[in-house]
Amino acid sequence: MSNDVIFSFHHIGLACKKLETEIRSHEMLGYKKESTIFVDKTQKVKGIFMVINHFRVELLEPLDKESPINNYLKKGIRMYHQCFTTRDIEKAIHFLQEQGAILVVKPVEAIAFDQRKIAFLYLRTQMLIELIEE
Repeated sequence: MSNDVIFSFHHIGLACKKLETEIRSHEMLGYKKESTIFVDKTQKVKGIFMVINHFRVELLEPLDKESPINNYLKKGIRMYHQCFTTRDIEKAIHFLQEQGAILVVKPVEAIAFDQRKIAFLYLRTQMLIELIEE
């Protein structure tokens, strides 16, 4: 890996039909709410971050029929992305594209991350990766 591109694990994204039901289920397992519920109209999702020990999940419910999360839920896929922070999102995207990744969502500001930029890429393995600019 290039020395100037560093990825730090941030969370696993879970697609949910009903956010409140998922919150209760995760609390039963010992997860604690790390954030309040947020609504991101650009990403067409409603979500919350929860943690257990040092492990973070992002629970995401589709806002409407156009939400990309619906495609995962229809296929029965719940765990659908890994997220990493990086100092320079453009360099990180370029590095991953050089390795064969496909940019599927160009950098946009995200409500869940105080308007920091995020982007989504598919790796050659078809794993969806979210990047957050630090």
